[in-house]
Amino acid sequence: MAAVKLYLEGEKGKALCETDGRVFTTFRYRDVPFSDGSGVARRVLAGVCDSCGKVVSILPQSTP
Repeated sequence: MAAVKLYLEGEKGKALCETDGRVFTTFRYRDVPFSDGSGVARRVLAGVCDSCGKVVSILPQSTP
């Protein structure tokens, strides 16, 4: 069984941003709305684009 990496706020990563393409990210706690508009997940550790500031990824540890 592979070890699971747990990320901390402030760590860096990479992701695809719809605005800026392939970008570096910083993991930050954010309130993230559900895609269907029915609510908001509060204080989710997410990858935030270093270029535009949008949430571009949700870490597996934040999706129970």
